[in-house]
Amino acid sequence: MKILISGGGLAGLTLAYWLHQYGMTPVVIEQSDGLRHDGYGIDFFGSGYDVAEKMGLIEQLKTQQIKADYVGYVNEDGKPIAKMEMDLMRKIMNGRYLPLMHWILEEALYQALADDVEVRFGRSLTAVSQTAESVTATFDDGSSETFDLLIGADGIHSNTRGLVFGPESDFAHYLGYTIACFAVPDHYGIGQAWKNYTEPKRQVGVYASNQDDEVITLFMWEAPDEGHVPHAERLPRLRAAFDDMGWITPQLLADAPEDAIYMDTVTQIKMPEWVNGRVALVGDACGCMTLISGQGASMALGSAYILAEALHQYDDFATAFRVYEHQIRPEIETRQEKARDFAKAFVPGSELGLQVQKVMMKLLLRDAFKGVLRKQFGGASVLNRALKRLPASSDGVLGYQLDGKLRDVDYQTLSLDVTDVLATHDHVNLLLKMESLEGIDLPAMWDDVQFGREYGRSVHKFAVVGDQRWSDWVAKAARPFYAQQSRHFPEKELDAAWEWLRTD
Repeated sequence: MKILISGGGLAGLTLAYWLHQYGMTPVVIEQSDGLRHDGYGIDFFGSGYDVAEKMGLIEQLKTQQIKADYVGYVNEDGKPIAKMEMDLMRKIMNGRYLPLMHWILEEALYQALADDVEVRFGRSLTAVSQTAESVTATFDDGSSETFDLLIGADGIHSNTRGLVFGPESDFAHYLGYTIACFAVPDHYGIGQAWKNYTEPKRQVGVYASNQDDEVITLFMWEAPDEGHVPHAERLPRLRAAFDDMGWITPQLLADAPEDAIYMDTVTQIKMPEWVNGRVALVGDACGCMTLISGQGASMALGSAYILAEALHQYDDFATAFRVYEHQIRPEIETRQEKARDFAKAFVPGSELGLQVQKVMMKLLLRDAFKGVLRKQFGGASVLNRALKRLPASSDGVLGYQLDGKLRDVDYQTLSLDVTDVLATHDHVNLLLKMESLEGIDLPAMWDDVQFGREYGRSVHKFAVVGDQRWSDWVAKAARPFYAQQSRHFPEKELDAAWEWLRTD
C-alpha cells in the first residue's frame, strides 16, 4: 500500500516510520526546505515516550534534554515565589519524562527513517481528488501522483484539511490567547532553570535550551484573535502587548531578533469527522490541544502509532480509519477539555486570580502532591488502553480484550464503535476477552451505567471469555441491563464464543 503523508513534523514522521515497519510504502512531503530548528520546549512523556521507546530513541534523546534543573515562578524583582524541581516532575511521570526542544525530537524521528522512507522537502499540495480505488495529489510544482491513501499530518493550519474537509474557520476554536517565542543568548543569569513571571492577562517565561548559554523565551497574553501576523509586525505587536511588564521583560524585548520570532494563536481544532474517503487526518491537523495541554508532541506520536497499527491490523482501510479515530478521539477531547479549563488558571485575568495561582503553586509543587499533579498532567498513554478492539470483529459483532484499569475514554470508544454498528444494523453483539481487570476509575463507573442505559436493549448477545473466577459473574451480571443474552466461555472456547455471537 502506497500512502502519501502531507507534513514532515512529529506526527508525519512517526506515522511514516511505523508504516514502513509494517511493510507499507509511505511517502512524506514537507513544505519547508529542510528540517526546522525553531519552536519551543516540550514536555515529553506518556504516549510519545512509549512510542519513542519502541523506536529505540530514548537513550539518544536523554543526551539532548533541555538543561533545566527546575521550573520557578518569580515576582517582578526576580525573587522566587514557588519552584518545582525537575526530579519531582520525573517522579510524577514515574521516571518516564524528558524536557526537549521540539526540533530535537523531530530530528531524531527523521534520522530514524531517513534511509528507508522517501521525504520530499519543499513540496506541498495544491489539489486532492479521490475515487473508490485511489487518491490523486497535485503538488505545487504542477505534477500529480496517485496513492492508495492520503494522511494529513500538517499541523494546526493543515493544508490537507483545507483542501479536503473545509476551511480552518470551520474547525478552529480560539482560547483567547496569543503566544510568541524566540531564542537569545543568556545575558540574564537564567542558568539551568525555567523561570516564569506572570501579571494579569500576560506571562513571560525564559528557560535554558539544550545549547550552552542559550535561552528560549515564551510569551503568552490575552488578546483578540488576530490570525496570522506577518513577520515584520511580530516584534512591534509583542512590544505593545508587554509594555511596562516587570522582571527582565524589557531586556528580552530589546534583545529580540526581528526576523526570528514564532507567533501564533492558542487555538484548538475540533472536527466532527477525521476521515473523508481515502483521506484521514492525524495530530494537530484534526485535534490540536494547544501548548497549554502540555501533550501535543506526545499525542502526535501516540496518535500516529495507533493509526499505523490499525492500518496494519485491518485489511479494510475504512475499518482501520474508524478504529483509529474511535480510539484516539476520546483521548484528544479529554485533553482539550482539560486545557480549556486550565487556560484561565495558567494566565489569570485578574490580580485576585494571580494571588490564588501563587497560593496554589506554593501548596501543590511538592512531593506530597505527586498524585494530584499526575492527574492534572494526564499522562496516561494511549498505547496502554485497558480495552482494545480485536481484529476479528466484523459485521455486527464487536470483540474486545480487557487488560488493565478501565477509564472513561474506554467507554467513549466503545460507545463510538457501537453507534457505528447500529447505523447499519438493528442490534450489536459483543465479546469481552478477559485478561485482567485492575479496577474502574470513578468517572468510568458513571460511563458504565450510562452505556447500559443507552445501549443495553441494542446489545442482543454478550460473550465473556476467560478463566478468572469472576468471568462467569460478569456474564451473569450483564443481563438484562447490558445485554439481552449473555454467556460465559472458558478461554479455550474463544472460537465457540465468536460462533455463538455470529449465529442469530
